Amino acid sequence: MTGYDVVVVGSGSAGGTLADRLSADEGCRVALLEAGPDFPGEADDPPGFYVGGSLQGERYAGSGSPVPDMDWGYLSEALPNGRRVRLSRGRLMGGSSMTNGCVAVRARPRDMDAWATMGAHGWGWDDVVAYFELVERELSVMRYDNELFLPVQRLFLEAAGQLNWRYEDDLNEPQAWDNVVGPWPRNRRNEVRQGTLNTYIRRARPRANLTILAGALVDRVLIAGTRASGVRFIDASGTPHELKADRVVLAAGAYGSAPILLRSGIGPAGELAKLGIKASVDLPVGSRLLDHPGIGFPLRVSRVHARMGWPSNAVVGRGMTHWVIPMAIDQENSLISLAFFLNLTDAIDGRIAISSPDPTQPPVIDHGYWPLVETGAFDGIWEDLHALLETGAMRDAGVTDLNDGVPLRDRLLQGMGTGAHPAGGCGIGSVVDTDLQVLGIERLAVADASVFPRHVTNNPNLTVHVVAEVAADRLRRTANR
Repeated sequence: MTGYDVVVVGSGSAGGTLADRLSADEGCRVALLEAGPDFPGEADDPPGFYVGGSLQGERYAGSGSPVPDMDWGYLSEALPNGRRVRLSRGRLMGGSSMTNGCVAVRARPRDMDAWATMGAHGWGWDDVVAYFELVERELSVMRYDNELFLPVQRLFLEAAGQLNWRYEDDLNEPQAWDNVVGPWPRNRRNEVRQGTLNTYIRRARPRANLTILAGALVDRVLIAGTRASGVRFIDASGTPHELKADRVVLAAGAYGSAPILLRSGIGPAGELAKLGIKASVDLPVGSRLLDHPGIGFPLRVSRVHARMGWPSNAVVGRGMTHWVIPMAIDQENSLISLAFFLNLTDAIDGRIAISSPDPTQPPVIDHGYWPLVETGAFDGIWEDLHALLETGAMRDAGVTDLNDGVPLRDRLLQGMGTGAHPAGGCGIGSVVDTDLQVLGIERLAVADASVFPRHVTNNPNLTVHVVAEVAADRLRRTANR
């Protein structure tokens, strides 16, 4: 196949953004590779998943995908009771930006300043705030008006107010943290999700210098000496191909980029040797895998408060160690849920690895969920749940806990899930430098959630877009080096 200036692997929040920004230079030949299907006619014939983007029914902890036939089907390593957590990730053009919850919240300013303190110079809040503002404009970020809130959301706001949680109209303001409630910023426009498929990629698609390859499962990066020279991928029929390029940017996400590096011989030398892979660079690829684990608590309530409709998940509360989403889950049986997620930044320490050089085999994903339970990380959630249930607002609404008397530990064994916010594995400072270039390999970069050296304190999607916007600027600046 013809060579390119840049190959971008993955079309999600990061990859779609990169493909658009880099191909805006008509002299830059860009190839965008996506393992899932494409929808080239989406502007005129919108697919049904455009309007998705909320937690689905009884899947309290966000573990289900709105488009299960376009999901990677990943599972976590087993919890002590043998249960494995479903880890949904979108496998389609636009990646998980087309299957996620459409939550468009900025990182907390001190999250980004912590990155800089850890050595990620140029990534502090003052360095990136303008990029957050740019991404919000690109994704048409909006807030739902109060008069649209569902009864369960109004009930939650009243209960939270009785606990002295303050209301904020805009949760993207720097002060909107620690015991606040308000409408979640959403990347929606006329109730259509604004993922990369119908924003960045749509804008870039007509360009003659952009080639989009769907059904292209990337096996590994091709390396000549100490320099990336392209990628090897397998098409939908199983036929392998090699694509030559002057630069390669991996944007396959926290579950995708690290395995590609490992199959390419970039990672822990001892572990790779066990798989018959010779390490070209010995780096801690796959370490410090992060997430926001959570659990939903099903509650029975008066029928009026269980009314379902849109906008679901329009309201959120931010506690000190977690956030909580009120939602109606079963109108016929008068059920709601309070879904809590930890906003941990340092405590979780997972790992992603490969069990085989075969790219069709799923990665081994251990998020380290259970050690969090053992160290009491969920205790603050338990306390806030009961504080909310004891408010006058909740009592007047007849709210009762369906699993009253069941200990927290048992509930976590049966119901703990993912916030669907995987990050880390290729962190800045350990695997990539501050310009996101892989250490020891020229012309190879990683630009997605896997480069997070520390998690952000909330939904990471906007931050992933920011990573891609910054990466595009820095790649353009160093294009001739």
